Amino acid sequence: MDKEKKFIWAYLSMKKGTYDNDYYFYEDGKITHHYDISVRKYNLEGDVTPEDISESEKEKIMEQCEKECNSGVVNRVREILKFNKK
Repeated sequence: MDKEKKFIWAYLSMKKGTYDNDYYFYEDGKITHHYDISVRKYNLEGDVTPEDISESEKEKIMEQCEKECNSGVVNRVREILKFNKK
């Protein structure tokens, strides 16, 4: 029996002001990307690795995480993203 993934935080963003570009982080290190490409291709979802996320996107994610989360969550998301910049 698989344990349910323990959710820790979600980065909710709108790409180009209209399309979802969200990342969901889980305690086990998994990252789920929920996004829209166009008005006809929307609500797409898939697991990604830290290498799939650009450095500029990681910076945005960490900036938002630092505003919204306690230090424990910030540190865990930083570990998951393998993000070393401050």
